[in-house]
Amino acid sequence: MEDFTPEQINGIANSYNGMARALNKFQVLYWPELTYEQQLDLNAYQNSLLNRVQDLQTRAVRPAFKNATEMATIILQANHEATLSLHRITDTTVALNIGAITVALASYIARANLRGIQTALRELGELLKLQMEEQ
Repeated sequence: MEDFTPEQINGIANSYNGMARALNKFQVLYWPELTYEQQLDLNAYQNSLLNRVQDLQTRAVRPAFKNATEMATIILQANHEATLSLHRITDTTVALNIGAITVALASYIARANLRGIQTALRELGELLKLQMEEQ
């Protein structure tokens, strides 16, 4: 099992920061349309992602994988696609689901839960595919 390198940790942390910013931008753009509960959900997603950043950077968690380089690439690609999609989405339900799945993915990564990672990646891929078909 391999730990992520410092460069991989920084890349993943930056991608979580980017996703938290994208969620915040979405929240600001659609503020009047969001319910109070949706506002709370978006805040929780942002906080959770930022907590994962801190956990990675302080080494509070040290996820290890058989091929850390491949896993880091997969994580970065998934976060990149999810972040980009939030810039195009106008459907608040889809945006909230992307945020929730991204948070779940970050949680599974922190625990090195491969089955959870695979499930979250599959669900995120299906949601992004559906979102692209609607545009």
